[in-house]
Amino acid sequence: MISIAANIVLGLVLFGVLYRKRATDSDRLSEPGRALALYRIRYPTAAGHVSLAVDGRAALLELTDGGVGLVERCGRRWNVRALEPREIVGVDRTGSSAITVRLADFGWPRARIQLPGPEICQGWMERLRALCETASSGPDRAVPRA
Repeated sequence: MISIAANIVLGLVLFGVLYRKRATDSDRLSEPGRALALYRIRYPTAAGHVSLAVDGRAALLELTDGGVGLVERCGRRWNVRALEPREIVGVDRTGSSAITVRLADFGWPRARIQLPGPEICQGWMERLRALCETASSGPDRAVPRA
């Protein structure tokens, strides 16, 4: 009888832990400084201008060294990457102010960023398409990683 009660209690505790882990994730980017801080975890010397997504789940960074960075919420963690020309397969505009960036990485195939306005979206479209054209004009279109 005691072992049955212990198993029931243990089952309820495990169910509670599972429920808590699957609870709604509300962590969002509320200010540009947070996106830059997340990006600096991987790239400590990064500095630049940040464009936050409307939903707070992504950000594009125009870096002072001329590069482009991406911060995106995937599940319960933040993923960051520097967008190199050969890593971008294509850029599409979806709606008036949303961008879908298609990447050559099967682990992170695309990122969708809903920007605050059409003007900001157009600026990023031009910047990201220029990166795509830089890659396609070179002799080797191969991506250095899988």
